[in-house]
Amino acid sequence: MRKKNIMLYIYGATAHAKTAVDVAEDLAIEIGGLIDKSLLIEDVFDYEVQLHHQVKDTEEDFFVAVKNPGLRERIVSENADWNFQTLIHPKAYVSKRAEIGEGTIILPGASIAPDVQIGNHCIIAGSAVIESNTVIEDFVNIGPNVSVGANVLVGRGSEIKANTRIEDEETIPKESVIA
Repeated sequence: MRKKNIMLYIYGATAHAKTAVDVAEDLAIEIGGLIDKSLLIEDVFDYEVQLHHQVKDTEEDFFVAVKNPGLRERIVSENADWNFQTLIHPKAYVSKRAEIGEGTIILPGASIAPDVQIGNHCIIAGSAVIESNTVIEDFVNIGPNVSVGANVLVGRGSEIKANTRIEDEETIPKESVIA
């Protein structure tokens, strides 16, 4: 459960950040602004984009809205003192018996079965289906309309592209790209 009066800052200001803003707003999470290294982007949906952000107090949470798994991992490791927010859209189905790591986003229409473990800082796109007894390691991207079978291991930093089916009992090595 989210604590009251926590301000969310989103790292990134491009397409994935816009999606994160939408999900945070749908969850009624107060957004303090976005953080991005680009000097060209001043605001996103009327939220100010800052070049740098100094953590003011413990009443701030962060979400890294960067689609590239390797870059997302680097940003997280460079900011290890941040509190990372998980964003689960209210129109996603997540079993109460699934485990979802910090900094992960689950988009509308996704379905997460019981006994699924999703690591930290993952992206689970809309209409993705992840079946029982599956492990999704940290920094994984699961694209739209992906179906991941039962008893599957998806290795750290992997990307499963849109409309892909991973059969039961598969092991996807770390940093793989499956299309």
